[in-house]
Amino acid sequence: MTWRGRLTVAALLFFTGLPWLWRAHGAGGPIVPAQPGVSPRVSAAPALVPAELLARLPPGARGASVEGFVGGEGEPARELVTLAPEPGAEPIRYDVEYTVDPELSGRVEAILRRGRVALGHVLIMDLESGGLLAYESTDPAVFPATRSYPMASLMKVVTASALLRERPTAAERACLFVGNPYRLTRARLDPPRAGRQASLERALATSNNQCFAQFAVHDLGSEAVSREMERMQLLGQPAPAHEAAQLDPVENRLDLGRLGSGLGGSRIAPLGALRLAAWVAEGAPVEPRWVGRVFDPTGHPLRIPTASKSAPVLAPGLARRLRSMLVETTRSGTARRAFRDRRGRPLLGPVRVAGKTGSLSGHDPDGRYEWFIGVAPADAPRIAIATLIVNGDLWWRNASQISAEVLQAIFCEKGTCSAEAVEVWLAARKAVERG
Repeated sequence: MTWRGRLTVAALLFFTGLPWLWRAHGAGGPIVPAQPGVSPRVSAAPALVPAELLARLPPGARGASVEGFVGGEGEPARELVTLAPEPGAEPIRYDVEYTVDPELSGRVEAILRRGRVALGHVLIMDLESGGLLAYESTDPAVFPATRSYPMASLMKVVTASALLRERPTAAERACLFVGNPYRLTRARLDPPRAGRQASLERALATSNNQCFAQFAVHDLGSEAVSREMERMQLLGQPAPAHEAAQLDPVENRLDLGRLGSGLGGSRIAPLGALRLAAWVAEGAPVEPRWVGRVFDPTGHPLRIPTASKSAPVLAPGLARRLRSMLVETTRSGTARRAFRDRRGRPLLGPVRVAGKTGSLSGHDPDGRYEWFIGVAPADAPRIAIATLIVNGDLWWRNASQISAEVLQAIFCEKGTCSAEAVEVWLAARKAVERG
């Protein structure tokens, strides 16, 4: 073979091998040695990450300060984890890199501490990647993040979504209610002949229990509500080691009214609530993850299974409309005070937040369960947040206030808030992740 022929064959081998080499390195960037002095190796068939590592919660969710897991300034949180493949086998040490941002996690932890939150969870997601940027829990032993808790008025998001999809004419009809909008009895399951009016948007923003009970009883039925939960993929596990959302059996009209309004009959884990917030932004389920990359003892990256992309379950126009309704929660509804400063000005300036509050008494642990879920910026969401706090008779901050402070830490710097700030920050994070 001539020299020109040899060069042609060599070039073909080199360029056809590049895709395989890229896959071996992983989309996250170049291989990082798990231990100093150990050279990384590239394998043609990378092994899967063990299921135990995928189910291992990030440091903040275990009650550990993320600072103890930082590899260095500006680096992702990471730790060495030793697992035995099977009883009696030689243990293997893995280098686990988390998606959580150490600096943001520290700020969330400080906000919870200043708010004197004894029992609380704050979860923040990058909507583009599904990676959790923060996953903080104050007391995992008493109040574990993996369990499901009373869903409260977060259920109204499900009911509103089902109404927009299956009964659009009912979604345009004004609701009539009498007396206290939060009090529900059998008599108030039916629209009164005369009373105060509320649109679906206003009923959602003010968390009107009577209106949503009427929507569930007269326009949807229990099957439609359950079907919407299934479309949102909330009835399955939101991630390994986390409980799925639960719906109680509906035996009568009052049960259905309580379910549709969130007064009872539904439970969800904080991570499931974060998926609900992300679904409002995307119109489709988003798979959350907190394990970014995993390396074996030789520094070789292991393959992380990825879920197949789901087709949108809510038309983009309906998703935008639902988000627009939820903006009223933070602008003029149940979270308006939390998202304004002492002078009544928007806390995040021009950055609008689409959100939903929830509040319901519960047990194990006993207290008032306070929820907030939201996405921001509302017009083009990049960040999703879910906060759950259990307050007693004496408390200092509710979930909306904690969430507003956390979002302020993300979107605002030196008194200036902008949607562009989060884009710059996320771009810097991606640069660090690529190494």
